[in-house]
Amino acid sequence: MSESIWKDDVKDVLFGEMPVCVVPGDPMPWSTRLSSDLLAISGPYRSADEHEQHLLETSGAGSWVDDGNDELRFSLDTGELVSVWLAVPGSVAPDSADLGAWLRAGRVEGRPAVMPGTYFDLPPASVRWCDGSGSVLVCLTEEGFSGDAAVRSRLRIAHDLDLLIADGRYMGWLLEHPATRLSDSWAGGPDSPEDPELGAWLARYIALSDDDVFDAIVDGDPTPLEPLRELLADVRTVGGDRPRRRIFRDALDDVIDRHTGFHG
Repeated sequence: MSESIWKDDVKDVLFGEMPVCVVPGDPMPWSTRLSSDLLAISGPYRSADEHEQHLLETSGAGSWVDDGNDELRFSLDTGELVSVWLAVPGSVAPDSADLGAWLRAGRVEGRPAVMPGTYFDLPPASVRWCDGSGSVLVCLTEEGFSGDAAVRSRLRIAHDLDLLIADGRYMGWLLEHPATRLSDSWAGGPDSPEDPELGAWLARYIALSDDDVFDAIVDGDPTPLEPLRELLADVRTVGGDRPRRRIFRDALDDVIDRHTGFHG
């Protein structure tokens, strides 16, 4: 582990039951991408094979044996964070939820680190929220959503990506400008200017695609498909950020198509 990890500016944050050291420093250099199946990813890999090899060559949260778990992966040489793989949870925060405290939280840049070779379980995010303009996506653990905290902070670990910390405990994560991070490839894509329409469409989709909605469709109720079809009809691939508009439209079309057959 790099010497700076053990100097006086070290601060421990509990990630579940694991104390993880955090020191001031630059975020990871990798771009952050949001996949069409709503995974926020930042890491050095550019294919499924590279990702699997990366898991074998790092430690931390997540495992190549179970690809359903969130990942925080750390270098076996320095112990510093080198990649993240975070799933947007399926439950949408209720309309009455007030997440303003997280949006107002102070932000610092830092590099989490563990003793090389350390493994632990990361508490999964359980609820998601996106503002109406699509400018920010917040994903919180059960404790992060329901609990109060005296001190909240946002730890910037990659481009537009923060880990959320409350009273020294990991509570979830936040992605700014998620629509500008949409990608259908491992390599991601170049940064693009804000596309307000695309941001608003993505926010609508995140609000409409709750797990309960898809459960109802699978149980034979076609009604929840109508708002998704209306959203699809509104999405235009001309103007704005055309490549990411196409990615979003194709992903939305695929979701509707996969669930259409359940109500015969």
